[in-house]
Amino acid sequence: MQPRAEDRLSETPPRRGRPTWLLIAAVVVIAVGLFLYQSGQEQQAPPVEEPPAPEAAVAPEPPLPPAPDIPEPAPTPAPAAAAPEAPTEPPLTLEDSDPILRETLAEAGTAGVLVTALEQDHIAERGVSLIDGFSRGKVLRKLLPLEPPQAPFSIAERPDGLFIDPASYRRYDDYAQAIAELDTQQLVDSFHRFRPLLEQAYAGLGYKAGDFDNALIRMLDRILATPEITEPIAVRKVEAVYQFRDPKLEQLTALQKQLLRTGPDNVAIVKQKAAQLRDGLLGPQ
Repeated sequence: MQPRAEDRLSETPPRRGRPTWLLIAAVVVIAVGLFLYQSGQEQQAPPVEEPPAPEAAVAPEPPLPPAPDIPEPAPTPAPAAAAPEAPTEPPLTLEDSDPILRETLAEAGTAGVLVTALEQDHIAERGVSLIDGFSRGKVLRKLLPLEPPQAPFSIAERPDGLFIDPASYRRYDDYAQAIAELDTQQLVDSFHRFRPLLEQAYAGLGYKAGDFDNALIRMLDRILATPEITEPIAVRKVEAVYQFRDPKLEQLTALQKQLLRTGPDNVAIVKQKAAQLRDGLLGPQ
């Protein structure tokens, strides 16, 4: 699968009509709610971020790491005596999915951290585009902005240098708690039931529809590869931004560096949910 430019979209319980969007909720909360931040939300203390790459020599993106296929569920045996078929609802399309998305996400209990996201159009396409970006380690901030944390990002100055203030981590506790409360099995069931619709949205980005499962697993793998650092994280100020003092941390992907900003407790919560979801998707169906 060969990715194109970074921003591909111009602006994205197994019950009837409901399960798909629990998957989208998980993706949005895991991938956006905890990692995404608006560039102007921390004016008093600039965020830890990568310095801009020189315009004259832009390095090509490294090859994507391999990711396994998510197996299809085993076919359901036909009943001995077929019962009369109940009237079926017309298949849900990307064009008419926003209303049910908003309603179902609110019913799923995620509206508290996704209130701004629910106001956006093309929610399904945005969610799939975010997965695409996160699978490549990128943070596509403009696709689905959320309300920024109320407390400002802060730096602690000590005799041995500058460090991220642990109090800043508490800003993300609500997002982490929302992730912890997601039902993993519902998410897995939802993915399999509505896989064709999600693949359709992925194909709209210019990829092969059948590669969406690899992108989803690759995103989870990047989350799981994020280091868990319990000691204070040292930073240094370079012009208008803060960088990690440890070169190994500064070389992490934008996704992983943004996750580190949430603190070790929240990193552990997100990684635990990512591991559960990965195991559920790749396990026997």
